[in-house]
Amino acid sequence: MVVVFFGFCLTKAGYITTDKQKWLSRLNMVFFTPCLLFTNIASVMSLKQLIDYWPIPCFYIIFFILSFTTAQLVARMTGLTREFRRFVLACVMFSNTNSLPIAVISSLAVSEAGKVLYWGADDTQQSVAARGISYALFYAIFGNLVRWSYGYSLLQPKDESTVVVDYSPQVRHLGQQTATTAQDYGTATAATKSPSSGASSTHSSDILLDVERDGGMARRTSSVTLAGDHPTKHQQKQPAATVTPPNEATGLLSSFPSLPSDLDDQDNTSDDTTLWQRIKARIPESVISWVTWANNFMTPPLYAAILALFVGLIPPFKHVLFAQDSFLYPSFTSAIQSCGRAAVPIILVCLGAQLTDILHSDRDHHGQGAKPVAVAITVRMILVPLMVIPTVLLFVTYGSSWAGIATDPVFGVMMIILGCTPTAINLVQISQVTGAFEEEMLRVLFWSYGVVCVPVFTVVVFAALSIVDKFIF
Repeated sequence: MVVVFFGFCLTKAGYITTDKQKWLSRLNMVFFTPCLLFTNIASVMSLKQLIDYWPIPCFYIIFFILSFTTAQLVARMTGLTREFRRFVLACVMFSNTNSLPIAVISSLAVSEAGKVLYWGADDTQQSVAARGISYALFYAIFGNLVRWSYGYSLLQPKDESTVVVDYSPQVRHLGQQTATTAQDYGTATAATKSPSSGASSTHSSDILLDVERDGGMARRTSSVTLAGDHPTKHQQKQPAATVTPPNEATGLLSSFPSLPSDLDDQDNTSDDTTLWQRIKARIPESVISWVTWANNFMTPPLYAAILALFVGLIPPFKHVLFAQDSFLYPSFTSAIQSCGRAAVPIILVCLGAQLTDILHSDRDHHGQGAKPVAVAITVRMILVPLMVIPTVLLFVTYGSSWAGIATDPVFGVMMIILGCTPTAINLVQISQVTGAFEEEMLRVLFWSYGVVCVPVFTVVVFAALSIVDKFIF
């Protein structure tokens, strides 16, 4: 909340505007969030844990189905439109799986109530916290994979064709601009040979003769800029700029041929395009179609999560990147971890910046805009916990014969906490990038974390502790 308040103050002071919010959210989504996901997933994932923790993905699938079904039923019963049903689905299915659960289990481990979570007589507070964080991070892997694919597609505007989110740098745009500039230089050089441009050439030559005393660089700049500042009749007929021809007596423009060096860049761009077209022609059409289809729902965080799974499941790669005695860990891996730690503060700052939009909004929120917010909070914070708690209770009671992890009190508590947390904070980041449901998402997070979370989550935690105390032996 303190970081959110800082974001609010910075916006009120004028340091963060709406455009800067969107730019910061996009930067966070393209760079900082992928760094966070890569380090969190790759450092935890391993083939052994995937086998030992097999109930965790099962619980995620069960919670996902329960959330999806409940959200669909309640949204249709309340008469929400199709667009707002997608919004409610995203808010209900994707919950906070990192910051809040980890903070809760870390606090429980060092509290007096944490003794209920001991798994054996020789267990310690540090072991309780470590196991809880491990369960939370492993659960978050599957949540992030679905959130940044299916969840991203849900938070799209009504007319998806009007919003195109391009994650790549504007290289193509710059290339076109460079090519156009180079073409103008070439056309201008050719135009100076025309007799009809004599008036402009004479005028520019007089200016250039006066500038000759200032040196080569000044002459070169004047030859392009000053001649273009005095358009003539011929220039109005021809879009290209007119450049003064060389002065035969002084050799004034002897250095001018260096300007069309941009033409070399244009040739290189054309060569690169031709090379790419040749490579693309050799790739089967089915492969290109599949890659295009897959790229439609892939996002930078999802790419990072998949890469992290690949690294985590291959021991040599994981050792090279995450072993503290390896060469890459203190340089490359630590740098990625540092960048990843900036992701959550940036999200919270943007969240605080968006609070000013609520204060200055003239929209009537007692109509269709308020209903999806109320439905999302009710389903996420009340109805879903009523189904999650009995599900975990059944597992910890009868699941010990299938999985030894069922006898760990920390596991039962963490599954209940992970299934009952509020809506994920980084959904507001997706809304800012896509431009859809920004204000509704902000209101859901404000009411969920600021009002509903404290009393509801207190009851949930006490219920979880009571369950593991009575039913786990």
